[in-house]
Amino acid sequence: MEASFPHEEYRDRFERASSLMERDGLDALVVSARDNYWYFTGLISYQFDHLMRPQIFILPKGKKPLVLVYGNDRTKAQALPWIGEVRSYVDVPFPQEMISSSIKEMGLGEARLGFEMGDNQRLGIPVSYLSGLTEALPKARILDASAALCELRLIKSPLEIGAMRRACDISMRAYERCLPQLHPGITRREVAERLFIAMIEEGANPRTPGFLMLNASTLYDDRRYEKGDRMVADFGACASGYFGDITRMAIFGSPSAEQKKEHEVVCDLIKRCSEKMKPGDPIAELPRIANRELGRRGYPRVESPKRIGHGIGLARAEPPSINEVEKAVHRPGMILALEPKLRTEKGSVHLEEDILITEKGAEFLTSGAETLRVIE
Repeated sequence: MEASFPHEEYRDRFERASSLMERDGLDALVVSARDNYWYFTGLISYQFDHLMRPQIFILPKGKKPLVLVYGNDRTKAQALPWIGEVRSYVDVPFPQEMISSSIKEMGLGEARLGFEMGDNQRLGIPVSYLSGLTEALPKARILDASAALCELRLIKSPLEIGAMRRACDISMRAYERCLPQLHPGITRREVAERLFIAMIEEGANPRTPGFLMLNASTLYDDRRYEKGDRMVADFGACASGYFGDITRMAIFGSPSAEQKKEHEVVCDLIKRCSEKMKPGDPIAELPRIANRELGRRGYPRVESPKRIGHGIGLARAEPPSINEVEKAVHRPGMILALEPKLRTEKGSVHLEEDILITEKGAEFLTSGAETLRVIE
């Protein structure tokens, strides 16, 4: 069986989803976006690389789900005991009528069907399929399920937290493995190659090892880091489908007094913000704290609603957003990537730590940002 977690984890997700459907007036969820499909099925299918081969998950309230899969995934899906029924199609073109006929045969032909239609959600099927459903199921109601889907993934289970701890550990070990291989004169392409390889060597899935930006770019070109340059690596490994997301800085050659000071300021911003990451505290307060400290020290403030962090999980950026217009409060089980930046004429000074909100407050899943590394 290829799923990352045991049966009980998915059964719990279905139960939570049913409660949220009851809250939001939905009879079923119809999920087609990659991350939501992975969340509910546990089947990390790479058919999502092929837009012509949709994978669809249908969860009736209080019942087992049905999945529509490309034929090559049929056996894998049938091996998952939490899936009620598996229906497959041969290949492209996708038979759209499978959706409406499956929904009808599940007794949902007149139901309130929740789709990924709102903020922070994306359909994994063409919008035209919804028009086809409306024609095929004239008594059904197509509604937005964004609130329920966001809530489900916002609070992480103990097993999800464990996966994200592994992703963070892999990320930090990979960085430590990579640093001794660097030297002044190395190209950004070479740094990217070494860090991706290090993530795989430390345990990331070779198919999806993670992501990487170097000095806010994914170009990975042949520009060279010279003595005095600041390297900003924003990266994260992927473990069991879950991402870490950290940013570390290093200086080629000896750091200047200015570089040391700027690094210390950003470390202090993270510390001050993390002290206010307790259950019930408004998330919107964090950028206000960061801006107050930046202004007090003579640095530019972050323009609202620019965020200084975000949630993470199956996607490397998920709700909530850490900005001044966010309405959510910190809740136990949230995992947030906190990344207040200091902007100068020479570029951004950027560090990032992943933080789990516990009953007592912030628990750092990553560490080491406080040390400004030197590459000789």
